[in-house]
Amino acid sequence: MKVQHFLLPLIFTIFFGACSAPEVFVADNGEDTHQTVQLPDTSTVEWIEIYFNMPADHSVAKEDNSVNDNADLLQTLLDLIESARYSIDLNIYNLEHHLVGEALVAAKERGVRVRVVTDHYNRFRNREHGEAMWGMLRDAGIYTIDDAGDVFNPDGTITSNRLPGASYDMHNKFAVIDILSDDPDDYYVWTGSMNLTYTGPINSNNTIVIKDSGIAEAYHREFNQMWGSEGDVPNPERARFHKDKRYIGEKIFFVDTTKVELYFGPINRDRSKPSIADRLHELVRDEAQTDVNFLAFAITPDLPMSQTMWSRSFSDGILLQGLIDPRFYAQYRNSGTIWATPEAQMGTRNIRQANELRTLHHKVMLIDVTNPFESDRGIAVAGSYNFSRNAEENNDENLLIFHCQYIANQYYQDFMGAMKRATGEFEPPIPPIRHEQWYPVMRVHDGSRFEIEVAYRFGYPVRFLGVEVPRIYAGQDSSEYHSAEAAKFLANLIEDKEVRMYGYDLFTPESRYGSFRAYVQVRDEDGTITDVNRAMIENGFGEWTRYYRQHPDSVAAFQDYGELAKEQGIGMWQEPDRVGERIPRVSLGRDGDAVPVVFPININTADAATLQALTGVGPAISERIVEYRRENGPFRSIEDLINVSGVGPVMMERVRPYITTE
Repeated sequence: MKVQHFLLPLIFTIFFGACSAPEVFVADNGEDTHQTVQLPDTSTVEWIEIYFNMPADHSVAKEDNSVNDNADLLQTLLDLIESARYSIDLNIYNLEHHLVGEALVAAKERGVRVRVVTDHYNRFRNREHGEAMWGMLRDAGIYTIDDAGDVFNPDGTITSNRLPGASYDMHNKFAVIDILSDDPDDYYVWTGSMNLTYTGPINSNNTIVIKDSGIAEAYHREFNQMWGSEGDVPNPERARFHKDKRYIGEKIFFVDTTKVELYFGPINRDRSKPSIADRLHELVRDEAQTDVNFLAFAITPDLPMSQTMWSRSFSDGILLQGLIDPRFYAQYRNSGTIWATPEAQMGTRNIRQANELRTLHHKVMLIDVTNPFESDRGIAVAGSYNFSRNAEENNDENLLIFHCQYIANQYYQDFMGAMKRATGEFEPPIPPIRHEQWYPVMRVHDGSRFEIEVAYRFGYPVRFLGVEVPRIYAGQDSSEYHSAEAAKFLANLIEDKEVRMYGYDLFTPESRYGSFRAYVQVRDEDGTITDVNRAMIENGFGEWTRYYRQHPDSVAAFQDYGELAKEQGIGMWQEPDRVGERIPRVSLGRDGDAVPVVFPININTADAATLQALTGVGPAISERIVEYRRENGPFRSIEDLINVSGVGPVMMERVRPYITTE
């Protein structure tokens, strides 16, 4: 979706032109009180646009206020980069997506000043994409600096100046466009919750585009603190990150008549900056009249904000609704904290684990939004700030508070879309694929299911259309006869190769119950193409099934292949009476007791005895896995298991199909 700048001012005059009247409170001595001084701006056309990449619930939309959902969030930034004429200042936690790198290079080549600040850890975390990105920018003459003080120079050298706090996160996601123009009407800010990774546009996120010179200048001053200068070249000796940043004066702005509060984190060493945590606590404690709602990647339960949400939902009858990403919800459940207790879904509380396509990456709080047709109230909080102590005390963050019923309602439409996915009323969206495109195979779970890489490091399951294959994961404690042999055959056939898929009509396959149902072809290194569905049946590792729509030709062919395999007595038809039989799947724990195991095993939650159900994992390694979690936190992906002492490449290949982190 293209951002049409010439249309947006008209749109926002209609939508957000009457959210709240400007209020400036000045004490008798001329000093500001309650952080409500209005900072001046000089732009004549001002507006705010919000975008969401997941389907929203339009049934709760105010009149003429339908949300921008199903949006291409990456394009919201690319359009601004491609339209820039003077300058681009990009401050980003993780810069990985090649389209952004190419757009920055193209801007530099047409004479635009391009400056990039990023996070040190993410700069070097992924060697393959990191070296390509930083090399691309360096070759174009673009300087970059990270929060460790490392400067990548266009001549290929790296200037290092180890800065304090480099172990923290430079977690911002914002860009300031054309701040070098003499016309303040040229200034734009892009921000939100999305990282510029390949999975960022797939995770549930929001982006915000603001046309307002005052807000743009505030973001520009914050950027210059981290850049260490106002010029083209960064100065690591003057660069400030994390607790060493100064308060640059961001407070209250009015975009047209919409009141917007802006904060940059973390709190600094002398605590001269306003505290984001304190302000959020004030909103919950003092502003909420009917409801508080949140979408959170993480939300620390013992923050004052969290405790007040919890207590007011009981003492004042405030409706409390929230969704938490499964990674952190599992931690809260395992530690018995408030968000995952039975009381979190009782009375006026409705707090759940999210059910998104991938990660719930929002950092959103909404106040007084649940009666959109009866109330003119509404506050929306959004930005890069996770609701955590690290965000408050250590990480570079930015956060916006919109006092606007229409903006809050748009966020509420997105919130309700996510809530209905969590409760099963809506299905998570399906990642777009093209039936003629070849996709890498990420992993084989068993003979009936494997994953393709639809975006970098993001896999989506595929099952065979018209074929029923014995399953390793047939229930909480059982596999199906011949499932191990079927899994091995499929792995040998498609692992480390590329596949393409077709649906019942020989075009794009349908997705049912969280996986594509497809006719699958695999391509070998020599270019040989094999029909995988047919191969599974012909070799006795599956049989035709009538379920789901199928092409008529395949139905007849698959039935013939199956009859021939039965006649030949190959594969599972060597013992036809056992086809469909379920086999108990039980392992022995450390003390010799039988332990029922549910596959795939979640390596973030399984105890040491359960982990020993994995082939090659004995008591020593299982204890090391548990100890690793205790010292380092949960595994971010199954690939991180290799960091545990004793787990090598061979073991990883053996256990990969049987483990998960979600």
